[in-house]
Amino acid sequence: MLKKRPGKLIGVVLTDFANSYGTRLIYGMESAARELDCYLILRRTFGVQENEEETIRKLLELGVDGLIVFPAQGEYFNAEILKLVIERFPLVLIDREIKGVASSSISTDNVQAAFMATEYLFELGHSHISILSPPPKDTSAIEERIEGVMQAYASHGVIVDQRLWITGLTSTLPNSFNDEEKIEQDIERIMNHLQAFPEITALFAFEYHIALLVKEAARRLGLNIPSDISVICFDHPLFRLGEGYAFTHMRQQEENMGRLALEQVTALMGSGAGAGRTKLQAQLIPGESAASVRSHSMDRSSF
Repeated sequence: MLKKRPGKLIGVVLTDFANSYGTRLIYGMESAARELDCYLILRRTFGVQENEEETIRKLLELGVDGLIVFPAQGEYFNAEILKLVIERFPLVLIDREIKGVASSSISTDNVQAAFMATEYLFELGHSHISILSPPPKDTSAIEERIEGVMQAYASHGVIVDQRLWITGLTSTLPNSFNDEEKIEQDIERIMNHLQAFPEITALFAFEYHIALLVKEAARRLGLNIPSDISVICFDHPLFRLGEGYAFTHMRQQEENMGRLALEQVTALMGSGAGAGRTKLQAQLIPGESAASVRSHSMDRSSF
């Protein structure tokens, strides 16, 4: 005879996680789970929607009481997620929202965060800013970051020149991570872009690993960060003094996000509470990669 299972069982479905983003998210969930007498089952999908659908189905067959899902980037949410939302299964999405549908989610206020980062670059005298991101189509977090950039430009009365942007980098997507060929293609694309648009004085990378691509592209071009070109990004590994290169970055409340996701999914299980969307503020952390445009020393028009 099977014994009654203690506590609640929560399935956690992530694309992937790393020191730059994701690890502290799990810390927050695990800490809250201990306090709320819950047990977590963690699965990675590597950003592949088929993996995501299969994982959700298997977790449901296993009898999980609730789900926390960091959905894959892409044009559409998978059918399993949409079905769970319609059936009002206890589900909380991380860093994504389903437009026009009442679903529960925890995310960063990406519009505010991108506005703050762009505003910081404007304060340093930059206006020719290159935005670097994965494909934004129907990925709410990236779309919101673009909106934040646009709002910052509008507040300064500066026209956005989207020719300076690269919004189709793919080597940092979970299903392409560590693909040396794609990494090299993205580095070369950034190099060519900087050569084609020497007026660029700053780059805003929407992900930490894109900032690493920029750093390598700049090195190959003989550009120094930040004296020749400035870089700001989202997220960054935590490190002790003297370890690693410190990018100026927007720090998301990862642990708090994980904790709130766990608390919200248990609330949905316990009371049938309605869906809610929580937005957390990000913090700008100055580093070594952004400087005043007036300090830029190299004339790149000779490229």
